[in-house]
Amino acid sequence: MPLDTKKVREMMGKRRISQKDLAKMCGVTEPAMSRYLAGNRQPKSETLANMATALHTTSNDLLGLEPLSSADEVFRLVARNVSAIPQEIRLQLIQI
Repeated sequence: MPLDTKKVREMMGKRRISQKDLAKMCGVTEPAMSRYLAGNRQPKSETLANMATALHTTSNDLLGLEPLSSADEVFRLVARNVSAIPQEIRLQLIQI
């Protein structure tokens, strides 16, 4: 499934993230990011996940797939960032 480059650029603009910054956040070179945004190359799944995290969205959203329900989206965002969540908050989330 190809990356929705228009959507990625739109989100970058809203978040005021440059191509160089996004590349750094995703752990790739700026030329590689340039190829992704031009549609000349597709990012690996790990890079796509990093792009989604940097842009505060999901991989599915960046691929133009059907939107997730709010609950699914929250679950995925929490799961992706679980290592940054303090243990007591994790336990509260489990109880909910």
